[in-house]
Amino acid sequence: EYLEYVEFALDTLTFLTYFPLQLSPQIWEAFPLLYWAFDLWAFDYMILMAPPLNNFISKDPRHFLTASADTPEGGKISYIDMIFSIVTKTLHEDRSSESEQRKALTLYMSVLHNCTGQVDNYIPMINDVVLGKLGQQVNAENPATRHVVFQVIGSAIYYNPELEIAELGKRGVTEQVYQQWIKEVDSMDGWLSQKMTVLGLLSTLRLPASVLPQGLVAMIPNIISAAVKLAAKMKADVEKGLKDDDAAIEPEAGDDDEQWGGFDENEDVTNPNDEAYMSALNKLTAGGDVSQFLLGDGWDDDFDDLEDDYHSPIDNVDELHFVNDVLKEAYQREPEVYQQVQGALPAETVAACQQLFAAVDAQRSQAGPATPPAS
Repeated sequence: EYLEYVEFALDTLTFLTYFPLQLSPQIWEAFPLLYWAFDLWAFDYMILMAPPLNNFISKDPRHFLTASADTPEGGKISYIDMIFSIVTKTLHEDRSSESEQRKALTLYMSVLHNCTGQVDNYIPMINDVVLGKLGQQVNAENPATRHVVFQVIGSAIYYNPELEIAELGKRGVTEQVYQQWIKEVDSMDGWLSQKMTVLGLLSTLRLPASVLPQGLVAMIPNIISAAVKLAAKMKADVEKGLKDDDAAIEPEAGDDDEQWGGFDENEDVTNPNDEAYMSALNKLTAGGDVSQFLLGDGWDDDFDDLEDDYHSPIDNVDELHFVNDVLKEAYQREPEVYQQVQGALPAETVAACQQLFAAVDAQRSQAGPATPPAS
């Protein structure tokens, strides 16, 4: 009877869970309601449900991990089991669109990014789902879903490289997964796919070579080359964006008032900002996400697959510093192994590493020494 209000209610809940620093007990009461709605009648609202669910997880991971709700059968179900049930159902239902499945997979990332060291027993379940999906998508022409699968795998390796690599080994797919992952690097344009690939691939090297599968040890040069290539691309994209921003705000030479005589009487008065605004409104009337519009994001993007609306603690991880620190630590830990690795790296990868190291050293030099903790 009130289905026409569901989208607005979910958009409102997204705001109520995004902006407060701390969520009230009253807001938390909505969490199980989302689950029951999804389970019983609101399956088609996955794309709008994911943002508030991600917000719940990130705002108070401790409460998320310890809370539970009563079931109609008289039992209990934990909030984290609700999340895993939502993801599993979305990916196993034939009526789910690829966009809905990609959005559901972000819930796995929220759990892995916000609950560090506390969800080890859920890693096998995550692998069951995402590796099954990867098998279905390995030859798909559109790589978008594969990229999200690798975001989750990268998140799992970043969460606990030893545990995740062991899970891949149990299934006998370690080398195949890494080979396909590295193969995808050139087609990754989204920042989240790029970042989780850099963090995930290089987290492999946080483990000593002696504990890695031999097939993976042989791939270390390829792992480094792929991660460094992506990190350098991300650095170049950021620098290009800064230059474009500077160029956009640079005033034009001359007096604009003298150069422009206004509109002719038979000329329509148009404004690029107004046109963008009207375009956004048209998207909303066609079923777009109201919250994205109100937040001013993605007017010209696919509303279902925006990476910019995903936020987690990895936002605070600088991928260049991560590359620098992991590679230097690996070399210091196992100098003989990584001297051989360095000899197997292409010259362009070695040069890119040196450039990244120099950039990080310059950034840290400008930042000055870290402030010592208060005694």
